[in-house]
Amino acid sequence: MPWGRSILLIALIFLLLLTPGCSLEPGLSEGKVLPLSSDIIIVGDGIGGLTAALEAARKGAAVILFSEEPLDEHWMWEEGALCPGDSDKLEPLEEILAATGEGRGKKWHYKLLARNAATDLAWLSRETGLRMAREERFRCFPENLSYDQLHKRLKEKLLQEGVRFIEGVVLEELLFNENGEAAGINFFDPAGVLNTAYAPAIILADGGYLNDPEQVKELAPDTAVASWRHSGRGTGIKLARAAGLEIVDEALFSYTLAVEKDQNWVPVEPPPGTLLIVDRQILLFSQYDEAELVKMLVNSSSGNGYLLVAGAGLRPEHEPDWPRYNSVAAFMESYKLQIPELNRRFRNPQATFFGCPVKPVASYCLGGIAINESGLVLQKDQPVKGLYALGETAGALNGAAIMPGAALTEALVWGRHLGTVAARQIE
Repeated sequence: MPWGRSILLIALIFLLLLTPGCSLEPGLSEGKVLPLSSDIIIVGDGIGGLTAALEAARKGAAVILFSEEPLDEHWMWEEGALCPGDSDKLEPLEEILAATGEGRGKKWHYKLLARNAATDLAWLSRETGLRMAREERFRCFPENLSYDQLHKRLKEKLLQEGVRFIEGVVLEELLFNENGEAAGINFFDPAGVLNTAYAPAIILADGGYLNDPEQVKELAPDTAVASWRHSGRGTGIKLARAAGLEIVDEALFSYTLAVEKDQNWVPVEPPPGTLLIVDRQILLFSQYDEAELVKMLVNSSSGNGYLLVAGAGLRPEHEPDWPRYNSVAAFMESYKLQIPELNRRFRNPQATFFGCPVKPVASYCLGGIAINESGLVLQKDQPVKGLYALGETAGALNGAAIMPGAALTEALVWGRHLGTVAARQIE
């Protein structure tokens, strides 16, 4: 073969090897599996993880996003987001967040949320075309996009920025260098092949562990879990615990009221006139907000309550899907209650009634990995360089409860913040 043609063939092979898309995917090679490398690894494909990935990629970082299974954050979407208006002072919002957490949360966390809520929500709207409708002070709701639509649009943006997705993995171990700094992660790919991804920055954003029955049984065995809040399996928390990192308030949750249906706990939707019975107290459900009722039930002697409403006067569409009783006495007998005052609450205690138990169920993990003000994970009160956590993966930020709408804002604000911080670390 002439020398000129040989040189041309060698050059062509070299160019093909450099062409994007020719690198070996883990588990797909016939020989030895090659380790991956990037600037930043993000664990979790929820709004927090996607936002962090987009912010970091826009600042020039090479990003790999891992997910074991898709995070289901529809409930977060339905709760809306915090959205202070232009004329609102931010201090009252910080105070509401702190009061919801009963003074046990981090002031710097509340400040970060209040300062960035409006700006970051406007950023999300520009990126995805989302419109939000403000229905109450400091809170607004999606108007034109579903959660699935928003998720798809964010993911399209990430693919345009060159973010690499590796889905269906099993995360095995966090890796650290000799200085104790984040170095990468071991994982099993979808083909069951063990592989390694190296990066000097890792963001754990895969949610709490309420969707992992094993962790719930181990850490909170007496806790009922909201069946609609499947926001993660807590793999990041599990990896951090195995690595000896600080885990705080593991069994601390925000609660919501639920009734049991088909062996699942589903949201309460009481019709007008419903009574709530807590111990021997008889309360009109509509006169209290949910946070007050949750607190009453949590602090009650049994931790349970009962709902009761008369069938007379209820429209068919308002009739709840609860057990039906032909008298107040039959209802009390069914649940071994002795509250004679209940009979005096109704003109005709021998009529038709609907009633059932109600319970506060865990709906958001308030505990998780300890972080500092920069979002760095802590080990013995010292930050671990390059390792970050956000959302339900991070613990002790919101205190005893989280304000409705704050979960979406937290994912968005901390996602943008940590994407920026991690990219700057790489620089």
